[in-house]
Amino acid sequence: MNQLKKLLRILLAATAILQLVACTRTVEWKEEVQLNDGRVIVVTQKKRCEGGDFTAKTKATCIAREAWLTINLPEFSDKEILWHESLDPMVVNIHQGRLYVVGFPPHTLEFRAYGATNPPYFGFVWEGRDWKRIPFIDIPVAIYKRNMLFASIPQKRTDLLTLMMKNSVDENGNLSYPNFIRQIDPKHTTSAY
Repeated sequence: MNQLKKLLRILLAATAILQLVACTRTVEWKEEVQLNDGRVIVVTQKKRCEGGDFTAKTKATCIAREAWLTINLPEFSDKEILWHESLDPMVVNIHQGRLYVVGFPPHTLEFRAYGATNPPYFGFVWEGRDWKRIPFIDIPVAIYKRNMLFASIPQKRTDLLTLMMKNSVDENGNLSYPNFIRQIDPKHTTSAY
């Protein structure tokens, strides 16, 4: 009887793992990003998503549990710069000669894993070889405006998400997005997590 219970537990655990794997997808696209200096660069965004409908041609939704950004900026590195975190990237920008990425937690799990700080924005600065996490107070106000896609993944499948597409009503024009998603808000706090 004990062996039967063990076998049942193993089968249940295996089933749960298979369901999680079946609901996980990786989505990748290139995205135009306008920097504060006026330049438009193309970054590659890749996200590991859970949930959502990945077979639909439009309105694909998911919870992005991990994100990768590949950035090509020769003034910072002669190689591609990779940022990889369990956050949703809001901002990729340059201020006073430094490269920043700011992320927002997609869910409670990530919010807690990154320290559950308020406001719930997590900054990183490129230090020449690696990303260094910085406290919120060190995120320059000049880069508070979001310049990355608002939604977890593009609403319409595309290889290149242009600025025009990104700024359309279909992608980032949804008025239901709260202000703290549209830009970094130092007064935003959350206890919902």
